[in-house]
Amino acid sequence: MNALPFHFPTRQSRRLIPGPASRGSAVITVLVLAAVTALIASSFLSRAAQEARLASRSYYQAAALNLAEAGIEEALYAINTSTVNSGAGWELVSGTSDDFSRSITSGLSFPQATGSVHARIDGANGSAPTITALGVIQLPNQPQILKQLRVGGSGPTRLFGNGIVAKGTVTFSGSANIDSYDSSLGDWNASTNRSDQATVASNTVVQVLNSADIYGYVATGGTQPNVGGSGRIYGATSTSTPKVDPSRVRLDFNANLVDATAPTTSAYSLGAYAPGAGTNLPRVGDVPGANGRYLYTCTSLSLGGSANLNIKGPVDIIVTGNISVGGSSYLSVGGSGSTDPSLNIYCPGTISLGGSGMINSTADCGKVTIWGTAPTGSTQTLDIGGSGSFKGTIYAPNGNINLNGSGDMYGAVIGNTVTVGGSGVMHYDVQLASLITTGGPTPGPRYMRVGLWSELTASPSSGAAFARDDREPFATFF
Repeated sequence: MNALPFHFPTRQSRRLIPGPASRGSAVITVLVLAAVTALIASSFLSRAAQEARLASRSYYQAAALNLAEAGIEEALYAINTSTVNSGAGWELVSGTSDDFSRSITSGLSFPQATGSVHARIDGANGSAPTITALGVIQLPNQPQILKQLRVGGSGPTRLFGNGIVAKGTVTFSGSANIDSYDSSLGDWNASTNRSDQATVASNTVVQVLNSADIYGYVATGGTQPNVGGSGRIYGATSTSTPKVDPSRVRLDFNANLVDATAPTTSAYSLGAYAPGAGTNLPRVGDVPGANGRYLYTCTSLSLGGSANLNIKGPVDIIVTGNISVGGSSYLSVGGSGSTDPSLNIYCPGTISLGGSGMINSTADCGKVTIWGTAPTGSTQTLDIGGSGSFKGTIYAPNGNINLNGSGDMYGAVIGNTVTVGGSGVMHYDVQLASLITTGGPTPGPRYMRVGLWSELTASPSSGAAFARDDREPFATFF
C-alpha cells in the first residue's frame, strides 16, 4: 500500500487567524462609525426641529400681522360708519375726550396658539383720525409674538371723489359720454373748461358701446372694460389708436357702499305731497331743526302738469314712497328770494325725474343730492331724464340708475348699476372731490382715507419714528 504524499503548507496557502488586537480594532471602528452616524443624525434632527420651530414662528409672525391688520380694518369700519361707541365695543380711553380703544380677546384660536387684537383710535371724531393696532399670538412655552401697525395721516376721503361709481355694471351706450370740469372756474365749456379727470368705476365691469366714450379714467375690480363699436376710453394726451388708452384703465378698484339712511329727527308732515305751481319750501312759519335745516316728510312726491316746487332755503325731504316729476313740471333750488338754498331728498322707492327735471340755480352740484335709501337686500329704480339739465349728486347704493335725459347732467353718481344711454352727457365737477356733504348716509363727510401705513418695530422708549405705542390698551404687552 502506497502512502499518500505529504505537502508542507506554502505561504500562499496559509490561513491567517486574527488575533485579539485585530478583533478589537474592528469593534472600535464600528463604534466610531456608529457614533459619527448618530451625531450626523442628531444634527439633522436638531436642524429639522429648529427649522420646524422657525417655520412655526414665521407662520405665527404672519398671523400676528394679519391680526393687527384686522384691528386696523375694524377701526376704519367704525370710523366710516360712525360707530366708534360703547355699543360697538369701543371705550373712551381714560383721561382723553376723543380717543377710543377696543380689544378682541376671544374667538381667535390657532393650532397650538391663541390670538388677540387691540386697537386704538386717536382723534376719533376729528378730520384725520390716527389708528394703532396690535396683533398678539400667545404660544405655549414660547415668547409671545407682537405686531403693531399705525395708519392715518391724510384725513377723510370724500363721498363723490369719482364721476360714476357702481357695485355692478356701468354701461355707456348710444352716443353717451362723460368728461369733467371745474365749477370754481365757471360753467362747463367745451373749449375753456373741459378736462379728462372723470373716473368711471365699477366693482365688476364698465361697458362702452356704440359710439359712446369716456374722456377720463376707468377702474374696475379686475375685469377689462368692454368696449365695442367706435367707443373710446381716452384722455387729453391719448392717441387716436388704440380706442382704449391702457394708461387710463385700472383693475384694482373696490367699493364698499353702505346704505343711505334718512334723518330720524322731528319733521313736518306733508302727507301725499302734490304741490301746484309756485309752491315754496320752507313754508312761512316753519322752524329749522338744530342743524339749521328744514325737515319735511311725505308719503309720496308728485309733480305733474305745470307744477313747480321751489326750494328757497336749506331743505331736507323724506319721501317714504315714490317720486314722480312729469309733464312740464320741475323742481328748482335757489333763485330769487332764496337764503342758503340746498336740497337733500331721501327716498327708498322709484324715482322718476322727467318733465323739465331739476333746476339748480346755485351752480353748485353739492347743493342738491338725491339719497336712495332702499336697504341692502332690496333695489330701487332711479330714472333721471327730462328736458332740463340735472346739476347735483346721487347716492343710491342699492339703486339701478338710468341717465337718459336730453339735458346734460352735472355732478356725480353712485349706485348699484348705472346706465348712461341715448344722447346722455355727464360732466363730473372736480370740486366734488373735496365736498363735505350736508346730510345723507354714513359715511357722509368722514369717510377716512388711509394715507400713511407703517409697522412699529422700535422700543417704546427709544424715541424713534417707528417706536411702538405702549399706551392703553397696549401697556401690558411692552
